[in-house]
Amino acid sequence: MQIEVLSHTLRQLRIFAGRTVSTNKTHSGLDRYDVAILSALATNTRLTTVELATMVHLSRTAVSRRISALKRLRVLNDAAEVLNYESLGFGVRAVVEINAPSQAAEALRERLLVQPEVLTVAVIAGGGLLSLDVIAVDMEHLHSFINTLQGSGETSTKIVFAADKSQLTLVERMRMLNEHVGNGLVRA
Repeated sequence: MQIEVLSHTLRQLRIFAGRTVSTNKTHSGLDRYDVAILSALATNTRLTTVELATMVHLSRTAVSRRISALKRLRVLNDAAEVLNYESLGFGVRAVVEINAPSQAAEALRERLLVQPEVLTVAVIAGGGLLSLDVIAVDMEHLHSFINTLQGSGETSTKIVFAADKSQLTLVERMRMLNEHVGNGLVRA
């Protein structure tokens, strides 16, 4: 999951490519306790409020209120997954594709999965194409990250201006697929 992303990137300052990148641009007024809660949830979304309270040194009630506030701000969803990276100070989201030699793609994928900017790495069929979902503080940060990829293969970057998740529940999705597929493979 996104363990390394939040544990590295939710710090107020982080070092990247020999320079300090500030993530103080939060729009929601997150403090160190919010950051600690988000970091813990990034490691394990199933933590109870009692476990979180022990980890972040707050009462269970205070943790519960903070989680509710993070959900109201749409920073977290009900599954305790981060929804809004912009509110955490990451103003740029991008899709970066790397066309690497097939034999090097697996090692590159493993190396990329521990980079704090990388949310996901998809392996695309067709010989060594990797598609990365990336967050960055700003365009300069994204540029620095992309420069670290030089030598890994040919890169292509697309900036994400807007992204919305489907509002369909799993049951709704399965019913609709069953209607379209019509062969009974998908049961609702």
